[in-house]
Amino acid sequence: MVSLVVATLNRVTELERLLTSLDGQSYQDFEVIIVDQNADDRLVGVLRQHPGLGIRHLRSRPGVSRARNVGLRAAKGDIIGFPDDDCWYPESLLATVTQWFASHPDFGGLFAMLRTADNQPVGPKWPERPCFCTRKTLWDRGITPIGFLRREVTEAIGFFNEKIGLGAPSRYQSGEDTDYFLRPLALGFQMWHDPTITVYHPSFHAPERLRETTYSYSLGGGFVMRIHGYPLSLLLKGLVRSVGGAVVNLFRGDMFLTRIYLVRAGGLLRGYVLGPRDMARITDSTS
Repeated sequence: MVSLVVATLNRVTELERLLTSLDGQSYQDFEVIIVDQNADDRLVGVLRQHPGLGIRHLRSRPGVSRARNVGLRAAKGDIIGFPDDDCWYPESLLATVTQWFASHPDFGGLFAMLRTADNQPVGPKWPERPCFCTRKTLWDRGITPIGFLRREVTEAIGFFNEKIGLGAPSRYQSGEDTDYFLRPLALGFQMWHDPTITVYHPSFHAPERLRETTYSYSLGGGFVMRIHGYPLSLLLKGLVRSVGGAVVNLFRGDMFLTRIYLVRAGGLLRGYVLGPRDMARITDSTS
């Protein structure tokens, strides 16, 4: 059985789209664990519209890492996935994932690829062909909506870091998924990227989203880079790309993107240099 842990906050129509896509899966041996961070009952009506899914509706205080940990404690499946509340699955996804794990018993994890509704790649630069997961590939491709892990892996690596991620009690609003998916490699588990397997997701590049999230997300990236012992050259590469992007857009007269690139550079640098100190000041949270 597959357990799908869905942390959700402030989204109703998007969650409805995900649940509709789960109703249509050709493979039906799965459970849906909705971890609701809303203070009201806005989801009750939506969840009632999908009785065939046997949804388990749990509650959590805000914080995506906290919510996923609530779901992990309740999950019963042999394979565990973490779909975003605004992603959706093609009809054959879970059939493909379960068949892959059945034919690859030596692997502990599988990562798909994100595409928009019009089938265009979205997010990081994806591998051109299937390949092993490495620290290099997981740095920008280790994101939750495309990741599936065996239960033995989740039991070995534990829970998401509740000090980071969207809604965490810090300014470090990302990096929890990269941190989580890097841990299996450190324990010797093999994992695989397969860009022929698709999960659908809206674009990450809407201007309002960039304005609201660039700095806090870059902080998380810099912090994870530091705690996982990535070489300083990776930080310098990120800084050079960000400053270079700012210069290019300055000459183009695009002041919005110029600022976004500079903010990204500042977030990466601070997260890398001061992240461990900032985290030490935060008391561990409980679910």
